[in-house]
Amino acid sequence: MRIPLAVSVAVLALACACSSPPKDAAGGRIMVVDAHGAPIPGAFLTLLAETEEPASRRVTYGSAELKAQTSDAQGMIRAELDDCLWESDHSYHFRIRRRGYEDVTMSVSTELFPPVLRVEMRRLEPEAPPAPGAEHPQ
Repeated sequence: MRIPLAVSVAVLALACACSSPPKDAAGGRIMVVDAHGAPIPGAFLTLLAETEEPASRRVTYGSAELKAQTSDAQGMIRAELDDCLWESDHSYHFRIRRRGYEDVTMSVSTELFPPVLRVEMRRLEPEAPPAPGAEHPQ
């Protein structure tokens, strides 16, 4: 009697393991925040492809891509990162930009990508106005 019970438990455990919800796919949920943890809306994610030079890459985005690659009011970017997955190191490579903040360029391993990647952006220091009486070049 113990063997059929053990087999039943094993089959039940296997069925539960197979029917468990899949882990969120790495790449897709990025939260952009400032130094205080406040969300930064309007930050744009640029996917860096392995086969292209970033400086020479000109891309035209459709409205769906722009929406997916731009952070919303909660600072969330929900984009497919497949295009920036490099086979050479099995990592996602991307840059996040927002006016008034320093650009952030990152590489994150597929094995270490968390369900939600939190990226902190630092605010740029405003340029100091010229000193009074300083000469202005003509």
